[in-house]
Amino acid sequence: MIILITPTGCRREQITLCSIFMRRQTYAGKVTWIIIDDCLPRTTDEINAGFREGWTILKVYPHPPYGGINTQSRNLTAGFDYIDVNFKPEDIEAIFIIEDDDYYKPQYLERMMNRFTNFKVLGEINTVYYNVLYRTYFINRNTSHSSLFQIAIRPEMISMFRACFREKFIDFKFYEKLHAQEYVRRGEIGFFNEDNLAVGMKGIPGRPGIGAGHGRLMNMLPDPGLNYLNKILIDGDSKYYERYYRDRRGTQYPLLAGRRR
Repeated sequence: MIILITPTGCRREQITLCSIFMRRQTYAGKVTWIIIDDCLPRTTDEINAGFREGWTILKVYPHPPYGGINTQSRNLTAGFDYIDVNFKPEDIEAIFIIEDDDYYKPQYLERMMNRFTNFKVLGEINTVYYNVLYRTYFINRNTSHSSLFQIAIRPEMISMFRACFREKFIDFKFYEKLHAQEYVRRGEIGFFNEDNLAVGMKGIPGRPGIGAGHGRLMNMLPDPGLNYLNKILIDGDSKYYERYYRDRRGTQYPLLAGRRR
């Protein structure tokens, strides 16, 4: 069994897209998807027990609900607390962080598991950030660490991973520890890039993210016609992101089902 952990809340646009990308996953093994929804009203009710065959959907509702202060640390802790109480480490092959606002190709879980072999941590490198609001992108040169949304860990790494939750950039601190304790030198940490199995999507309206690329803070490259996004990155799936574009006049295209937030 593999476990997916997704913190979310007040991000209906994001979690709706995430559910589409997870429903399309080609991985054939058993999956448990733990969704931490910390907002009222709930925005994850459509992801239920009948989501797809072979998948178990579990919900965690932290208290108090989101009130404007970043809750990433609390929500990840709630997810891993649930794992500690309800699962035996020997029953878990890997734990994935699936962020609600990022893009995952249908083969993501399958290819990650095919590559895991004897690694204790596995992740993609050279992460691409794409801002759908401004249609700009940036190719990161991260070759010795992976972004949080592209990480999978073995159960024995949970303790070290949890120790990083209070950091603003959990992924960077986690890999700093892995390097310091020589996991990387010993070849126990896997790095790869396979045509960007996952892409960091920025700029989707709603509750803001904390990472780089959500605004105009980076020297990002223009992609006004979605050519790079559609042909190079996400295999024709740009249709899911066309609605978010803000043109030079400031016009914002309609959101899902005509909602504006």
